[in-house]
Amino acid sequence: MDINMTLDVPADYFFERLVESALYDINQQTKKGLTARQLPRFTYRKKFANGTFGRFTVTDYLPAGVYAYAIDTGRNQYTVGYDVKAAGDQTLLHYTEQVTGANGTVNANNRVTSFALGWLRKRRFKKMAQAMAQDYSTRSSDLS
Repeated sequence: MDINMTLDVPADYFFERLVESALYDINQQTKKGLTARQLPRFTYRKKFANGTFGRFTVTDYLPAGVYAYAIDTGRNQYTVGYDVKAAGDQTLLHYTEQVTGANGTVNANNRVTSFALGWLRKRRFKKMAQAMAQDYSTRSSDLS
């Protein structure tokens, strides 16, 4: 999946919320209070809502707007990346996600699932990003 969006929110605000969310998730899973500077190459065991586990590794982090991670579940390898750039008062967001199965059968299943549910996942992602931008607008107007 590859998504490009322009959001009406400053890039630094959007990226800070993204990193806060990642740090919160790590704290919930590991009970460790990390800082953003500790993210690169941090690895932990993540429990998913369906009860399965995966190995989560932060593969890239740059304070200027890059955050990426990989999750290995044994069955699938997920790689996800966020590239956040400033464009005046707006944010240019480039999101990538790739899933690689452990074998041909899993890859075939992934392709079918992606075809059937890909539009829903893209829609949810876009709504989440827009909600973060809306939160900024709400906070800004509350301070005025």
